[in-house]
Amino acid sequence: GGFYSQYVMIGYEGDIKPIEDVGIITTDGFIKVHMIDGVNVKDNRIFNSIGHNTLGRYQLHLNPGKHTLSLNFSMMTPSSHSWSTTPATKSIDIKKGQVIHLSLIFNKETWNAKESDGAAALPVISEDFKKLTLTK
Repeated sequence: GGFYSQYVMIGYEGDIKPIEDVGIITTDGFIKVHMIDGVNVKDNRIFNSIGHNTLGRYQLHLNPGKHTLSLNFSMMTPSSHSWSTTPATKSIDIKKGQVIHLSLIFNKETWNAKESDGAAALPVISEDFKKLTLTK
């Protein structure tokens, strides 16, 4: 791996589909998807390249439709380390070809995941996807 770690998680059964046929969730690196529709992410296919920075680039491929994600977070700064003690639940309705980016909204007492359009990152997402899945 390079400086940043790269992760591709396939959150559906069967053959790996072309990137344009699925919806993609990305995160800011602080948010970790723990479960997808009640299934632990460790039960999915994961392709990765570990770099010096483990936050890295993360992409979760899902079939289009409604999904329920269970999320946790962990954030380190030079002066503190914060993490979730209980998971947050996020309902997502993702479309074919859509990229939804989840970023951490945090204050001292609560946290949540903000959704935004992640389509601008599609060239990097595609490059990581091809590199990681075609070499395995």
